[in-house]
Amino acid sequence: MSFIEGKFSENVEILCPCGRCLNQKYLCQPVVKKHILINGMDSTYTRWIYHGENIGVEAFQHPVGLHDGLHDSSDGCRHEEDDSADRLEGLIGDLHTAAEQEGQDGENQNGEDQDGDVEPHEEPFFKIVMKEAKRQLYPGCTKILRFSFVVKLLHMKSLYRISNSAFTTILKLLSEAFPDCNTLPKSYNEAKNLLKELGLGYESIHVCYNNCVLFRKGYAKHDNCPVCGLSRWKDPERKKIPQKVLRHFPLAPRLKRMFTTKEASENVQWHKLKRQPSEKEMSHPVDGEA
Repeated sequence: MSFIEGKFSENVEILCPCGRCLNQKYLCQPVVKKHILINGMDSTYTRWIYHGENIGVEAFQHPVGLHDGLHDSSDGCRHEEDDSADRLEGLIGDLHTAAEQEGQDGENQNGEDQDGDVEPHEEPFFKIVMKEAKRQLYPGCTKILRFSFVVKLLHMKSLYRISNSAFTTILKLLSEAFPDCNTLPKSYNEAKNLLKELGLGYESIHVCYNNCVLFRKGYAKHDNCPVCGLSRWKDPERKKIPQKVLRHFPLAPRLKRMFTTKEASENVQWHKLKRQPSEKEMSHPVDGEA
């Protein structure tokens, strides 16, 4: 906003570069400032060409801390730290331990509950992850696993706001370009389902445009809000696209991942087991009465 003050008079409306408006709306400068504070800047807008910056100047460098997983190298560029291999190796080691524990528990319980009834056995999370960790992107590929590649593609999709259909087209092109027998997902839905299998997905719940109700449980089949009467759909007569969607991240799969092994369980309980509280100092939420 200080940069803008030097380029425009205060009564001139400017394009709003916030994460929602994306330089599509002209607004007065106080509103633009409010939007940036609430929604943040569009992460792809690094040369402020719509606000008086020369297109030829070097892109604005964000302060350190805004780019997790990036570091400056000697050539002045920012590169992503490739520590995924080390983290994956540690994860697989933990999962081997968990697999052994699961095997012992399975032998002891013999597949029965306390009442002696056989329960349907759901494939444990760590077994799914280990199976996925062994899948190569294509035969002979050692640089990157399929899972890591798909996650990075989905991150780019989110970061640069690539549409679902465009993402599917990119996947199809990559699949054709890669060697035969590659394991790349063929569509956006297939890539999203991969994350869901590993407990990283989310549930989409339709919401009333005025935030009156969630269209779930008793309201799951309603086409109109029972409170304000507003339609659930953008165009009820044509393709039913919801006006508003809540993306819910279920808690249970995350807890399963956090408590997969004994060591991981102790790490996520550090605030209870290892933290040394200081008197009259609040350093963690557990220090508060609530």
